[in-house]
Amino acid sequence: MALSGTSSSTPAPSMPSVPVVSAAPVPSANNPFIARDLDFASDWLSALWYGDFGVGKTFLACSAALVDAYSDVLYITLEGGEKGIKQLIKEGKKLNIDVGKRVLVIPVQTYKQYSNIYEFLKIHVKFRDSNDIKNLRRLEAQIKGFPPAVCSDDAKLAEMIPQPKMIRTVITDSLTEAQKYCMYQLLGIDPLTQKLDAEPDQAQFAEWGRSREMIQFLVRRLRDLPINSIFICGQDTDQDTSKRWFYTPLLPGKLAGDVRGLVDVVGYYGTIPLEGGKVTRRLFLVGGDYSNAHIAAKNRFGDNLKAAYVDNPTMETIYHLDND
Repeated sequence: MALSGTSSSTPAPSMPSVPVVSAAPVPSANNPFIARDLDFASDWLSALWYGDFGVGKTFLACSAALVDAYSDVLYITLEGGEKGIKQLIKEGKKLNIDVGKRVLVIPVQTYKQYSNIYEFLKIHVKFRDSNDIKNLRRLEAQIKGFPPAVCSDDAKLAEMIPQPKMIRTVITDSLTEAQKYCMYQLLGIDPLTQKLDAEPDQAQFAEWGRSREMIQFLVRRLRDLPINSIFICGQDTDQDTSKRWFYTPLLPGKLAGDVRGLVDVVGYYGTIPLEGGKVTRRLFLVGGDYSNAHIAAKNRFGDNLKAAYVDNPTMETIYHLDND
């Protein structure tokens, strides 16, 4: 079986410092644990899509903007992949959907910025679930860098942001790059100021361990928000002595296995050659051996999934697998 990204440099915004507000009740000394209804967890999807560069992982994930139940979408780009959304805009026009009004893009170039985005999301879902339009406008204006005078002018904000984003899906593109930025932080490297000819310190065992824990923490915290969380990864390949190929997410050491255990769905996205030189894009959702390859994948779709994979999928495909 034959199995098979672009990048640009976009200045990252300076994320505002926002207060820590819980999106849901948290344990306390007087109440050491919190119970929640089953639908709190089952209503939200956490997924990891991995595959080779350029196969279409970004388009697949961002097609969530074409699904009402997944919109609006926050696209966190660590690889400058927003150019890959242009085709999505064309697809949206065919469906009379203005994708631009459903997607908010935040370029990230440091791990600290990612941390600030999480703090923003905790507050956002609180306002979203209470339908607090006024504070949603203020929050959106703040992260878009509007002047303080505008952010505090509700009449002006109502004119500039008539319908604020109601984020229901967060896409991290990619978790592979997020891990690298995490390591930069641990090594004291600032990607925005590091000289190209400066030799960085080599990561030691302790840094690899801390990085593993921090990325797991990142995935857990996003997964546990009342939001759909989609993580994109590159692919890692290995071959055993019998020439069998192994495909896993591109993350160092045991972290690839750790992250697979933290999300509901893991899909390997590859291209399959057809007759006449054509190809199909195939998302494997069941792990196992295929031809001369072993693929790491899993799903929670039960009998809705009729085969081990789906061809030419979109997030609408995933939505129906998860909800029909």
